[in-house]
Amino acid sequence: MFYTHALTFLILGTIFLLIKAIPVFAQERPLFYQTAINNFYEQSGSEPFWIAGRKLNPSGKVLWRALSQSWEHGLNPDTYYAKEIEYILSLPTYQRGEDSALALKLELLLTSGYVQYARDLSGMRIEAKNMGLDARDWKQRVSAYEVLSFLPQNIENMEALLKELEPQTATYQRLKREMHRIIADNNSSRSDTDQPEKPYLEYTKAIHPGDEHGDIPDIRAVLNVKQPGIEQRYIYDPALFEAVKSFQKSNNLADDGIIGRQTIAALNRNNERNLRQIIVNMERLRWVSQMKPERFIVVNIPIERLWAIENGKIRFTMPVAVGTPQRPTIPFITSVHGVRFNPTWTVPETIKKEDIWPNLKKDPNYLHDKGMELLSDYKANAITLDPASIEWDKISEDELLSYNMVQIPGSHNPLGRIRILMPNPHDIFLHDTNDKAVFSYSDRAVSSGCVRMKEPEKLALFVLEKNPNWKGKEELENILKTNHTKDIYTSDRVTVYLLYYTVWLDEKRRIIYGSDIYGRDKQLWEELKKLDGVPASGDNISRLSTTLE
Repeated sequence: MFYTHALTFLILGTIFLLIKAIPVFAQERPLFYQTAINNFYEQSGSEPFWIAGRKLNPSGKVLWRALSQSWEHGLNPDTYYAKEIEYILSLPTYQRGEDSALALKLELLLTSGYVQYARDLSGMRIEAKNMGLDARDWKQRVSAYEVLSFLPQNIENMEALLKELEPQTATYQRLKREMHRIIADNNSSRSDTDQPEKPYLEYTKAIHPGDEHGDIPDIRAVLNVKQPGIEQRYIYDPALFEAVKSFQKSNNLADDGIIGRQTIAALNRNNERNLRQIIVNMERLRWVSQMKPERFIVVNIPIERLWAIENGKIRFTMPVAVGTPQRPTIPFITSVHGVRFNPTWTVPETIKKEDIWPNLKKDPNYLHDKGMELLSDYKANAITLDPASIEWDKISEDELLSYNMVQIPGSHNPLGRIRILMPNPHDIFLHDTNDKAVFSYSDRAVSSGCVRMKEPEKLALFVLEKNPNWKGKEELENILKTNHTKDIYTSDRVTVYLLYYTVWLDEKRRIIYGSDIYGRDKQLWEELKKLDGVPASGDNISRLSTTLE
């Protein structure tokens, strides 16, 4: 067999020098994972996996199609040597099966491309710290040695192996199909050069009926509403109100006619923006293990909603409020240790400095009016101080931060009556709130970073229901009546996933595009562009599909 001699070089660790001597492009790219691939072929007896008779065998054809079609996962086929492989396949010497060295290069390009592709499907490709995340919270890629170990027992069933590497969740698979639809739609309309470019709307504040706003003419243009006379050009009038309500309803938004953050995001939709949003969300979906515990809690930050899941089914869901863009809620994964009833609230430094200090300068009784206690420091024997005795406009920031401010349980407490205990380095937790009006808002990015729940009693009962001797709702209500702080720890730790998905499926499995409330989509897109140059324009999207035409 033609490989017997050639692959001996592989065992000696010099095959990659031989391969580089075979020109494919003027600028050669190094192959990935040379040491791991050397070991793999040595252990497999130096036999090829993808080539038979100097041409692709059935498994090689399956792999080549997967690599060339990797765009459907939001990946760049060029990362997996798509151009190089396609070039070799087009050569007459390959097609006639005359060049053993060329076939050898094709073998190794496919193996190296397979390793990189399999790894990229298996977990986080970017540096977590670049997104302000902790890598320990997220699924990391499997090693080159591990993905190569999958091959010997699966080489005859490559389609199943490659399918198994990707997430099988309904959302991920639906987004794959949407990638195909967008590219097909883009290809069918790319010759239409007469279509005007859709204006991009920046969200500044919510626009209510009757408001005057500079973007009103553009919003009319997007919704195909006739422009009124010059006097009414910038006024949100009844005709536009009806069009906005209809648009909101068709996009699964609250049809209240208020042009808020979510409505602006929906108005900005087009194929290219949708595609970018799908790509970054498919990337995030690969960061979370498909192996979920029996019971867990999910908070999707941009949707501003919480789900309690048990045995793969939704027990209940509720709206939540999340951090403002200035004080965002950080995505992470942790576990619930218990529930604190009638919690006190120790004021964080940021809120102390940015919110409370300005109010104290105006009114020294501010803390007293809010039911808050001022302590001399954070020690156990700290002395209670009279806020009126301190000249708040004359102290330094360091002096301010040395004081401990604690809100006692009661109607003024911003944590409400229930706090979920979930240790994490971000000091973010789920809690009740004394401001229930926030849940009537369509945009609930209003907190200082923690997650406020509309129905905290439901989650407390869910967390504690496995505890022996726990009496459920009756016991919960009795504890709350005491107005004394009490911690009850859970015997069954419940995992909490705080996630950032700006694309999701509704109850009818329709794709919903949400708002990128913190600009994390844009940030991740830039990271992916640096990593592999993901498609950034309609023309590039079209180019990616040419290998299938």
